Amino acid sequence: MTLSIIPVNQIFGKYDQQTRMGELSRKNPVRTIQNQVDRVTISPEALKKRAIDAALAAIQNSSQVSTEAKPTSEENVESLSYAERVTQNALEKSKERKEKETEDLSYQFEGVREKFLEKSKEITEQAAAKETAVEKQKELDEATPF
Repeated sequence: MTLSIIPVNQIFGKYDQQTRMGELSRKNPVRTIQNQVDRVTISPEALKKRAIDAALAAIQNSSQVSTEAKPTSEENVESLSYAERVTQNALEKSKERKEKETEDLSYQFEGVREKFLEKSKEITEQAAAKETAVEKQKELDEATPF
């Protein structure tokens, strides 16, 4: 006969848990069918999200490890698993997005630069017009003695 040594507080802790569960089940009776089985399925959206998260993690890891990407041949593409293909697609899309963002920023920069130059030209013209108006007023004041 084997005896196991269990601390007393652990025994009373288990007893308290079981009595609490019994009290709760008496308050809220739950009817179950015998041999009942819960079936859980993962939605396609959740599968996509999991694949995207894996791809993003791979992107972050690859960018930390090296900045140089390895070229893939057609033979390697056929033998890639689904997760690797999703990762590759995500990498390509992120590169395209970064290029597009860079292009958009350059267009925005050009637009801001042009507006700045136009505004500075406008301000210069206004200052020149104001200066000429002041000079004309001065000439008129000098021409009329009273």
